[in-house]
Amino acid sequence: LAQATSAPPAAAPQARERPARPPLSDETLDRLQDGRIAMMREALKLSPDQLKLWAPVEQQLRAGFKARRDARAERRQRMEQRRAGNTERPSLVDRLDRASKRMTERAQRMQAFTDAFKPFYAALNDEQKAVAGIVLHDARRGMGGPGRRWAMEHHFRGERAPDGSGNSTQPR
Repeated sequence: LAQATSAPPAAAPQARERPARPPLSDETLDRLQDGRIAMMREALKLSPDQLKLWAPVEQQLRAGFKARRDARAERRQRMEQRRAGNTERPSLVDRLDRASKRMTERAQRMQAFTDAFKPFYAALNDEQKAVAGIVLHDARRGMGGPGRRWAMEHHFRGERAPDGSGNSTQPR
């Protein structure tokens, strides 16, 4: 009789590590931002009248990019100071206060974006609205986040979650 051979135990799954990427300069980040905005504009195939309504939306997108860049720089500076021993960790009350301020600022930016976006969106045709849902979702999620993954894996195959949202329940 043949004896069953046992396979060697599988190695424990290791976390996939990203290679270290050098920090990008402000000029490079600006070029990436310009490219993303140009991609959105091109994907939407805007008419001259729609382009006039796009300008305030683009301004709000750029303001959001700048706010995120400034927040990252501030966070990086606080971490460097803490690592150097120049500052102590803020108290819980201070951290909660800072979080509350960030949420308020984000809500204000979102409202400003919404105010600029409403007239623009009303001027789009149905196909442009569908495209806007994809490309602008990416922008609001910081590009490459869950919105992009959903769009790439599901939208182009016509799949939707049972509740109509972008959160598909189908296995990947």
